[in-house]
Amino acid sequence: MWSPIRQDYWPFKPPGGSLEYLPCIVNKRVAFANSYAHGQRLLRASSHSEQEVRRALEENLWSLWSHFGRGDGCVLHEEPVATWFDTPIPTLPYNAVIRFAAQRDVDRLVKALFAHYQRRGVPFLWIVHPTATPADLVERLRRRGFEEAEACPGMYSVIADLPEAQEPPPGIVICEVGVETDSNALLELVGWRWAVPPEALAKLPQVTRAFAVGAPGSAVRSWLALREGVPVAKVLLHLAAGVAGVYGVVTRPEARGLGLARTLTLRAFGAARREGYEIGVLHSTPMARPMYEKIGFRPRSAFRIFAPPRALHL
Repeated sequence: MWSPIRQDYWPFKPPGGSLEYLPCIVNKRVAFANSYAHGQRLLRASSHSEQEVRRALEENLWSLWSHFGRGDGCVLHEEPVATWFDTPIPTLPYNAVIRFAAQRDVDRLVKALFAHYQRRGVPFLWIVHPTATPADLVERLRRRGFEEAEACPGMYSVIADLPEAQEPPPGIVICEVGVETDSNALLELVGWRWAVPPEALAKLPQVTRAFAVGAPGSAVRSWLALREGVPVAKVLLHLAAGVAGVYGVVTRPEARGLGLARTLTLRAFGAARREGYEIGVLHSTPMARPMYEKIGFRPRSAFRIFAPPRALHL
């Protein structure tokens, strides 16, 4: 049966048939996941299509967020119609549905996902991506009490067209995680950004272990801006789906106005360019969109984040 503790079966009811349970591969990469894995054919500046960019925006995000389900004490559920993950941190965004594209049995599948997290007693978020189906998925989520927490435009640019990163202002030092500094400073900023409760902070290293930030051969790199040794801003670079994706750009209030978000973003894409990547993608907040447009990014597809009311700390 579909156990509320070990969620390794995904319910599927064939048309006119009885309820069956298909085995779900847990904490393992399966064939369709490999389509957006690190090392796929690079998207070229001279030959990419709009459809390829839109797909890369989705697949780069799915690849990165799937790492949450591969940490210690975490579970990644991957099926042809959905991807979702569980972690032991009981606050958002550490439990989520990141991909959903069902054409039939939609009501039952949505109900099963809500029941899964209700049994665990944790809130979860749901990312409605450009190719999500059915067309009325947003209305189905709203009927279940979810609200739109944020609309994030997926944006892209040819990396060679971006300006060079400027040197940081006086008193700011930029260090790469895993090379010039360890991951503790990065996790300190992550915990602050998402208001991770004190009792859950100790779980962050285990939950994020699979990201392997800065490790040799890892698809994930990160840079921090430090002032007097204290981390005040960060950026994450993810190389997957043939493109370079930037995530997690955040600056502490006391360091805003120094251009650190721009500097770190361009620093990350500069590193991607040196590795041969030609297309850069990101998923902007509405507040950051003007900055990204100013350096050369253009919106392509909307990503909408749904969650229980007031559950997501933005």
